[in-house]
Amino acid sequence: MYDKSTYTSLNAINEKISFLQERSGFKYDFDISPFQHFASMRNQAGKGAELFPQGIPHLIGATSDCLQCYYGFQLDTYMNGCTHECVYCWAKAELSKINQWNSPVPVPIDISSLWELFYKAFETDDDFPLREVFLKRVPLRIGSMSDPFLSMERKYKNTLETLKILKAYNYPFLFLTRSPMVAEDEYLKYMDPEKATVQFSIPTLNEQMVKLIEPGTESPYARLEALRKLNQAKIFTSVRLNPLFPNFPDGHLSGKKGSFGDRPAFDFFNPSMIEEIRSYGCKNLLAGFVHMDGKTTQAVSQKVGFDLRSLMKEEIKQTTEGFKYSAPEIRSYYEAISQKCKEVGMDFSTCYLGLGESYFWKDQDLWADKKDCCNLKKNVSAFKSDTRELAFTKKMKILYPEMNSLQLIFNSGWLYRMRSYLLKNLWD
Repeated sequence: MYDKSTYTSLNAINEKISFLQERSGFKYDFDISPFQHFASMRNQAGKGAELFPQGIPHLIGATSDCLQCYYGFQLDTYMNGCTHECVYCWAKAELSKINQWNSPVPVPIDISSLWELFYKAFETDDDFPLREVFLKRVPLRIGSMSDPFLSMERKYKNTLETLKILKAYNYPFLFLTRSPMVAEDEYLKYMDPEKATVQFSIPTLNEQMVKLIEPGTESPYARLEALRKLNQAKIFTSVRLNPLFPNFPDGHLSGKKGSFGDRPAFDFFNPSMIEEIRSYGCKNLLAGFVHMDGKTTQAVSQKVGFDLRSLMKEEIKQTTEGFKYSAPEIRSYYEAISQKCKEVGMDFSTCYLGLGESYFWKDQDLWADKKDCCNLKKNVSAFKSDTRELAFTKKMKILYPEMNSLQLIFNSGWLYRMRSYLLKNLWD
């Protein structure tokens, strides 16, 4: 079920490490024994050869709704699953369709491939598709389809090894996690406040709800304590209300049927948590409204014992089997949260991923920094570039290296750029 050309064998990892140790100025004492242990475990489970996904960062698709993401240069230190097992997870929904979710556990990536890219970019003149991205020092976002701080990180240390490489090459990065492990001393010592930032996903402080639909994660209060420790170490932190679940029926706020402080119909997100998050020292909050397909909506509803679709408008129910709210109601939530953030002295922004590109443009008036939805460039000094600065044709060449010059011209993105132009001007 996978493309073997994007995987590396144990022998190949050994050879690559030996090559790099001889030539690189970065003296890296790489321990391959965790990979050997993992390969042995997979073979015992009848899961096939000793192959590991290559540790090559990727760009979010140039022709998708993720086109406008500022930090779309991403890496997962573990792939093909996540032991947090969040019921609402979109990655779980997608990978489960092709039987690549926790089969039986996530797979650590081949770190040697990542080191090789840094070596090529900063110690040689070798050309390769991502060279320009590295040389621009576009911040690397770690944590996309899986969390970098899974429980198995205790044994395999793949994220720790990634941190060592990033520190050696003075490279800026962003962690996205649901785990307090990120603040432990063995990780913290490799984080430079000028180059590192951490975003914690904390969509609720309701611990009973967390046990039901984030069963593999630790307490949200443990995450907040980790955030406090990182703040004390001068690491810039953010909290993501992501996914942001509504607590009232669609139209409650936008239709002026009630207020933000009313008793919730679904007690997952609670406005009072914003003040509590601020009390731990958080100065930056991002919200991204929930979006789920039909199967995921049904699974979450069963876990929490509440029919989420009962909150939806009848006319929207006719258009989807999943969970979706009207644009005016989503905007009302964002405005209410933005106002609450102002009251407690916290910056606010929105994340549009999954909702469609129009949400990137129309909510910018709520952002703390209109030129950076994550609000990082003003707070982390090494964050000077982003993936939106890369030319569209360059992104296409990286994503589709097999395209010839004529194909690149034909697929130059005029249609996507025209769409973006129209959406931007519609909401300006």
